[in-house]
Amino acid sequence: MMEEELALQEVLRATASPDAPHCFQHYLYFTSSDVGDTVAAQLRERGFTVESRPGADGVHWLVLASHFIRPERQAVEAARMSLEQLAREHAGEYDGWEASLATTSTPT
Repeated sequence: MMEEELALQEVLRATASPDAPHCFQHYLYFTSSDVGDTVAAQLRERGFTVESRPGADGVHWLVLASHFIRPERQAVEAARMSLEQLAREHAGEYDGWEASLATTSTPT
């Protein structure tokens, strides 16, 4: 995925701590709050921090899943592939990720 590689390179260029875990947020959309809440529960069991709410379009349900990982291609790709699969299993859509830049301190 070329766009993902470019985005990851930008994160690495901009961060003060390329070896530190960064907060990655992943966007998943579903057709109903019931499905979204089911997926949110599964993601919490996997160690994600999750926010589940109506999507900005007023039609779909957003599940915003956050976790700390190092900004390395393999880690980001593995997370994306896992979340794409989870979305497909629930007739949803994975809509990408964004990362917050880490400072010199690591999360507690």
